[in-house]
Amino acid sequence: MTLRYLVIILFFVFGCKPIEPVNFIEVKDVKINRSKDDGIFITAQIILENPNKVKITINEVDVDIYAEDIVLVSVNDNIPRELKENTESTIDIEGLINVDNLEKILNQKGLAIILGNEDIGLKFSGKIVAKAYGIKDEIEINYTIDSVKGLIN
Repeated sequence: MTLRYLVIILFFVFGCKPIEPVNFIEVKDVKINRSKDDGIFITAQIILENPNKVKITINEVDVDIYAEDIVLVSVNDNIPRELKENTESTIDIEGLINVDNLEKILNQKGLAIILGNEDIGLKFSGKIVAKAYGIKDEIEINYTIDSVKGLIN
């Protein structure tokens, strides 16, 4: 009887692999869109890789989008999402551009941007909080897009 318990314990000790951290891959499909009520939104997809054999739950997305070191958009999302096991998954984000901060950028570089002499980039910075079996993992987001040309719809 004790041999059976020893086998079960050894199975759990050697058979259970610890949860590996989720990997940030990239940000893609970034778009700047105007809404029906004259707001301006930035949408994007954050690509994550779940290397585990279990589903991971995303509990929080806290990402700021900067242009010229000024925060244009703050995305704070607490909608639970699941990352499937052993695969890449996409997290869609969307945020309303802070018009006052956009005005600051345009006051600094507006004419040069309009004339095509200068371009601005976008920096995505923040974290995504994931959990599996009650174990919390913070995925750091740090990604830069060099040019906003072609992103405006």
